[in-house]
Amino acid sequence: MPETARRAAGDALFGVGAVLPLERRPLRDPFAALRDLLAEGVPGDDIAALRDPRLPHAVWPGALAREVAATARWAARRTLALAGREPAARAGWHGRGRVLALLPAHGHTVHLLRRAAPFAVCGVPVLVAGHDRQRAAIASAVSRTARLLRLPEDSLRPAAAPAAEAVTALTADDLVVVTGHPATAEKVRAASRASVLGATGGCVVLAGPGGERLDAAAAALGAPEHPGSCTRLGGVWRTGAAGAPPWRRDDTAATPAEAVAAAHPSAVLRLADSLDEPPADVAGYTALPCDAAGALGTLVGFGRDPWQGWPGDFLV
Repeated sequence: MPETARRAAGDALFGVGAVLPLERRPLRDPFAALRDLLAEGVPGDDIAALRDPRLPHAVWPGALAREVAATARWAARRTLALAGREPAARAGWHGRGRVLALLPAHGHTVHLLRRAAPFAVCGVPVLVAGHDRQRAAIASAVSRTARLLRLPEDSLRPAAAPAAEAVTALTADDLVVVTGHPATAEKVRAASRASVLGATGGCVVLAGPGGERLDAAAAALGAPEHPGSCTRLGGVWRTGAAGAPPWRRDDTAATPAEAVAAAHPSAVLRLADSLDEPPADVAGYTALPCDAAGALGTLVGFGRDPWQGWPGDFLV
């Protein structure tokens, strides 16, 4: 594909506004809050309270700072897209109702920032629910996130009822964003009149030309052991130059589509020459540039789910 055509295709897939119409622009106070958090950092007590217990204390502040920066960039891109200065996508939901964000058992803060807060930043009321045993922890994370982002009162709040009851109470104008297993998204879809978007990938897949760099990246990505996490390493495939097929693993050869469909990943991590490379499409999943240390060049499009419809993070 010619370079200009490839970039145009990427713009269409990874433009902002893929869920919510651009006319619902970021509100002034949350936009300013994101700017201030970028400049001053998240206060230490909030960093500690919001920490993902799976991550070491030394790692979490940097991880949270990256999430805040990505959220701020998303808000800026959304504002620019409304003025025609950034690629825009066609919204998959009209934005007239409420959003119910259903969280998984882990990573509450990250999933709040990626899949709940963006709607509230744009003035859409959001309810948040998850596992019943974690209602207190979710309520605490929601309260701190809403305060840090200076969101309007009650625009981001925990659901008053358990998740199952919150789902059945929704109307046809509402939207549910599910993070979890594909079966959960299907169960929600069967129980509710609302629209449903799911981010249900269960791992990441690493792909790149075989050699020391691929081995090093696989070792780095496989070191954290988080069973059930959407970021666990679910497979390593050797490719031709620039990801060319066939992809090979042990004695198995497959097309890229076959390799990723079998894994249903949250993202394909593409061993890249430069972390500045943009996200790309592999059979409906997002391919993100990755280096030999396992670092990602961008988070835009992570979680894109061709089965359940989530367009990818930081694209709302």
